[in-house]
Amino acid sequence: MLKKLSSIWKSYKYRFVPWIAFNLNNRSVRRVEKAGEDKIIPGHSLLEQLRALTSALHIVHTQGSSAPQLSLAYQLALEVMEETYGFHVYRAPSCVGGTGVVVTTYRGCSVAVKQGQLVALYPGALYLPVQPIFIQSINNPFIFRCIDGVLVDGNDKRISKSLFKSCVNRDRVGYFPIADTTWLTDHPTNPLNIGQYVNNQSTGHPSNVAYQELTLEPGDIPLQERQYLPNMWYSPSQGMPVADVPLRTVALVATRDILKGEELFSNYFTVIY
Repeated sequence: MLKKLSSIWKSYKYRFVPWIAFNLNNRSVRRVEKAGEDKIIPGHSLLEQLRALTSALHIVHTQGSSAPQLSLAYQLALEVMEETYGFHVYRAPSCVGGTGVVVTTYRGCSVAVKQGQLVALYPGALYLPVQPIFIQSINNPFIFRCIDGVLVDGNDKRISKSLFKSCVNRDRVGYFPIADTTWLTDHPTNPLNIGQYVNNQSTGHPSNVAYQELTLEPGDIPLQERQYLPNMWYSPSQGMPVADVPLRTVALVATRDILKGEELFSNYFTVIY
């Protein structure tokens, strides 16, 4: 029992504000001087990389005569990511315990990911600082805090799962869903949408990716391709069509070249000066 509680605490403490306040010298802190200064690569480059994959996924999926089973769609998505980026990522048992994210490639080369490459997205419902998230946050190690206080609930279980699906169904625009809900399953139609499972760096496992926030303006990603993005506002601006509201997403970007078979590690929490 104590071992299980210790394991839960090790994961949860990076979202527990009092613990963060007493551990500001911890090397795993994501330090950001001010909003907009967390960029590993220029925002337009990150958008281009993201757009390349969402476009490729949409082309392949619309070419099919009928919707494939989720597991088959996932395998197809991995192949599309491999063709677009030269590698793909997937969830696997972590070398530090629990679940992690591993990068690989079908190619024979040892280097799978180049520095500056988008490798994952942090999925989940988006909450403004004034919006209620207390119930969802209980025993939830998947809440990410953005620089401006926006919270991303990346939990794919329990109430968080139900709320996300409800928000997507609420704001559906025509034929196309406004966000991806398959990240809540084991077979996401966009393989990038597993960033919440990237583990925190630790002794012997330094970070090889970093978080970079990106605000997508209307039109940055075509409406029909929003179904491959894993984020959705919990409560968008009143009176404004959801398609016209800027969308926050959090990317994980490689800070160095990453070898085939390597697990991804990053920094969990943010301190802003």
